[in-house]
Amino acid sequence: MKLLTICLAFVAAVFAAQDTPDYEGYHVVYVIPDTEHQVEWLMQLEGKDGIDFLKSTRKVGVAAEIIIPKEQVSSSYKLFSMLEMRYFTVTENAAADLKRNFLMRNDKPRVFDINDFNTFEDILAGLDDFVARCPSGASCTLEDIGNSPQGRPIRLLKITKPGTRKIVWFDSAIHAREWLAPATNLKLLDAIISQQDSNAVSLFNKYDFYFVIVMNPDGYVYSWQDFTTRFWRKNRSPNVGSSCVGTDLNRNYDANWLNDGTSTNPCSDTYGGSSAASEVETQAVQNYLRNIGSNIISLTTIHTTAQMILIPYGHTDANGECAYPSDHQDQLAAANAFADGIENTFGTSWDRGTVCTTIYPASGATMDFAYDTAGIKYSFTPELRGPGFDPPASAIQPSFDEVWNGVVDLMAQIETLEGKQ
Repeated sequence: MKLLTICLAFVAAVFAAQDTPDYEGYHVVYVIPDTEHQVEWLMQLEGKDGIDFLKSTRKVGVAAEIIIPKEQVSSSYKLFSMLEMRYFTVTENAAADLKRNFLMRNDKPRVFDINDFNTFEDILAGLDDFVARCPSGASCTLEDIGNSPQGRPIRLLKITKPGTRKIVWFDSAIHAREWLAPATNLKLLDAIISQQDSNAVSLFNKYDFYFVIVMNPDGYVYSWQDFTTRFWRKNRSPNVGSSCVGTDLNRNYDANWLNDGTSTNPCSDTYGGSSAASEVETQAVQNYLRNIGSNIISLTTIHTTAQMILIPYGHTDANGECAYPSDHQDQLAAANAFADGIENTFGTSWDRGTVCTTIYPASGATMDFAYDTAGIKYSFTPELRGPGFDPPASAIQPSFDEVWNGVVDLMAQIETLEGKQ
């Protein structure tokens, strides 16, 4: 344990948070833990400022994917060797890969494509097309629940039928770089709109569906700007007294804000903002969920990339132990059904549990606010498949396939838990 503490202190000195790096000479490295102590070290490392995990790990033998600035490569490799951790270099210049992918994407004509990654503008156009395809007997409406600091809409698409019905909510892209999340969310939306799947028909016979595809419009647009901005995570609001821009919106909610896993450094990817709900995007979603929370039976806020189903809470209690809500057993049963449905699709392995126990302590997240304040008992954060934050478009369909199967099993389990027939 003493070595673990020393190494973490060393890492804090080696890595420094940066605003927008150019990724020239950055190494992408797989680090493979062979012991539980090494897993623990990687879990603690992931919470440090300036350290960018493209893929997390919580299991012995399962690799983490880390991006390392060029000036810190040598010292990082020495550190891995000191800890007797296996590692190998995926690329010695992340900029080259990002630049190639950026140029390939921009060579294509820009038009909405459900099987590809889409710009923010194309997503808005795609949402209009979905409304035009509204199922017979249903109402499909667009509503802007707020605007970003740069004036872009946080657009909600509601698919409803007459009568009093519970709502199934999906949102994505609160972290700008996690493009597979909105791409998968659009496929879920398409399944409900198309009504070609018997499970989609059955679910829409019982529930209304609300979709927010891009929770962080400015950050998402910025992540498309250039290869150097591809891994941008936060929003794009200025920070008073700092040249570094942006707040991590998933650390900004008024849910044990600044309790755990949140940086006070404006240059950090996990900067929690100047106060709870300081950001207009956070305020918009909080206000909306407060108003309709009692009608939402399930809320799923989609992230990447770790193959996990996370449930409340992310924070620790006064004794430093991971906190659990009173509904934990029901939430875990639902999360197990969600994860099992995913695993049964392609045989992948998915962890499940609270944020604090499964990934790392982190407070101020959408899901915890949804449960604690909006009263949404079944609130989930799936961390989708990889690879990394810049996967090929070919990852979209299998991501949808497994998540859709998980959602079907999730809703069946919730109905069982809530005594519905």
